[in-house]
Amino acid sequence: MATPVPFDSFLETYRTMADLSAASAALHWDQETHMPPRAASGRAEQIATVDSLVHRMATSTEYATVLTELEGMLGNGALETWQKRAVKEAVRAQRRAAKLPEEFVHELSKTQSLSQHAWKQAREAADFSMFADTLAKLVELKRREAAYLGEGCENLYDALIDDFEPGMTVAQLRPVFERLKSGTRLLLDRVRDAGAKPDKSFWLSRFEAERQLAFATNLVGQLGFSFESGRVDLSTHPFCTSFGVDDVRLTTRIRENEPAACIFGLIHEAGHGMYEQGFDRAYVRTPVGQAISMGIHESQSLFWENMIGRGEPFWNWAFPRLAEAFPENMRGRSPRDMYRAVNVMEPSFIRVEADELTYNLHIVMRFEIEEALINGTMEASEIPVEWNKRMEQYLGVVPPNDALGALQDVHWSFGLFGYFPSYTLGKLYAAMFHNQMAREIPDLDGVIARGEFAVVLSWLREKIHRWGRLKSADELVRDVCGRPLTETDFLEYISRKIDSVYR
Repeated sequence: MATPVPFDSFLETYRTMADLSAASAALHWDQETHMPPRAASGRAEQIATVDSLVHRMATSTEYATVLTELEGMLGNGALETWQKRAVKEAVRAQRRAAKLPEEFVHELSKTQSLSQHAWKQAREAADFSMFADTLAKLVELKRREAAYLGEGCENLYDALIDDFEPGMTVAQLRPVFERLKSGTRLLLDRVRDAGAKPDKSFWLSRFEAERQLAFATNLVGQLGFSFESGRVDLSTHPFCTSFGVDDVRLTTRIRENEPAACIFGLIHEAGHGMYEQGFDRAYVRTPVGQAISMGIHESQSLFWENMIGRGEPFWNWAFPRLAEAFPENMRGRSPRDMYRAVNVMEPSFIRVEADELTYNLHIVMRFEIEEALINGTMEASEIPVEWNKRMEQYLGVVPPNDALGALQDVHWSFGLFGYFPSYTLGKLYAAMFHNQMAREIPDLDGVIARGEFAVVLSWLREKIHRWGRLKSADELVRDVCGRPLTETDFLEYISRKIDSVYR
């Protein structure tokens, strides 16, 4: 079937915008990894300029006219299935963009870039007051954005969640989070009642920094991350960004007495990276050649970090390699010692270092704080007090300073309000995918213990990665697992792990 001329015109414009967005992402990546500190102000202007150009193209009369024409062709058989999906995704994005004035987009982009620099300084000083005014301005801008986008929304926060989880709402999330919160507390009581906890002291001794990075980098390469299409650097906060299917960047951080920060941090980001590297190349630089939601994206990073990387079969394979890299640290230890050490479950201050059980409580409190901020029932200046109150209520611990508390995450400095729920959605999706994979690969534990990770990655490529946005998150989960999103799989999974680790 010949491609209609309007679709060619649309795709040409879209690819230009995609290339500009990739350039903006490259500027952000450099800002977090290599940019000198005094360049922050100039970089903010550069990013704002590029983002404004993308917004101008997305909201132009010419682009809107082409999309309207293509919408009229959706039912006449002129477009292929993937092209119809591309048009629907483009129309959705264009109509959201059209609701935002260009001067607002420029102001928001510039504020986000400057905010990251202010956050870094405040975090290093462990002083929230150094970031408070900048964050207050950013919160006000995100409230305005939610108001622009939120026509018809029951809750203004829905408009921001929709940016990361299309179609998801507070009304849908809240009951799932409440059931997860109560289930987590019951399981945490079981852990406390278990008595003696696993020994992780050897895992908190000194692990030389360069060897940590070398081990972790080699490890994610063996899992399946392609270094011909990616690289690893260091940053304050680990992240993955992609400029295209063949240019995926990972970062991690190193703490000599906490090797999990580097090793599991990089496994997590490599999960994101393998997803980015797995999109069908036929749809590169089109609206369908990208992740359908951040919850699905997070499911891939959390699958590799937790279901694989914190599993006993994995350490049966990985422990000899770790012992070879760090013989003095691993002397007298076994794969099972390692498995139990990386699965100690107890309340802690830092979300990214939290265990699988308590992690969701970190997300629920951020979800609650964000909803209050966007709906105007909490101000930015109140965050540290509210943060510590919820930490004590949900986890029984109170951060001793702001770096271990309200300043620990980079997300708000990026303006990523509405993103945090995706982490817990990712955990729920990951548990569902893991259960389904175990049904379809009967010897899954043996496959992992033998280091045959290509089998695991191949399943993910076929079932999840290649689809990009050809399916919605709900359609994808139903097609893979035969049922919609549920918290049950995760609670059953973590319950089994508690029995295994603490028995």
